[in-house]
Amino acid sequence: MQYLIKGDTETYNDCLICVCGSSFESAEQCLKRMLNNPTENDKKLIEGAKNLRIEEADEKECWWEY
Repeated sequence: MQYLIKGDTETYNDCLICVCGSSFESAEQCLKRMLNNPTENDKKLIEGAKNLRIEEADEKECWWEY
């Protein structure tokens, strides 16, 4: 299982913003940082995105791992 940060843009829904690994706690920390105190990199990743959220992905769906 992998945890992801996803968001929506005006054009697309469910856009992959960030891969957070296999720890839900790590994904929570990442999302909180992006929402409350984003780094410069976070700002680039979330630019134009809204409705940021944590989602789970089964290993079979993790195309970025291949």
